[in-house]
Amino acid sequence: MKQMKLENFQKAVLRLAEGLDEYHAHPSTTARDGVIQRFEFTFELAWKSLKVYLQDQGVGADLQFPRQVLKEAYATKLIDDQTVWIDMLTARNTTSHIYDDRQATAVMADIENRYLTALQALSALYA
Repeated sequence: MKQMKLENFQKAVLRLAEGLDEYHAHPSTTARDGVIQRFEFTFELAWKSLKVYLQDQGVGADLQFPRQVLKEAYATKLIDDQTVWIDMLTARNTTSHIYDDRQATAVMADIENRYLTALQALSALYA
């Protein structure tokens, strides 16, 4: 199960990058919204895979919530920029509950400029 979660996360990161490529080739609000949707499930898989990884390492058996997992992952140096990950959590929470075109545009910029790189770095750690 652990291996499956990690593999699913790695596949999601690849699909997110593909979505960005598609958006750049054919920019539209529909493509942008698709990238944001991919980001949401990629982030979900990211924090859940971190949780499994940490617990497998004997750290944080009581971790339940994304923010807890991210703080522990930073403390154990699995992620190197806690701010980016907390910002991702905030973005995921915002985009999955409220739709606002300005927020979507801002989240899209962050996915391109900040989040994808962090997600790819974590994916490489599991390779």
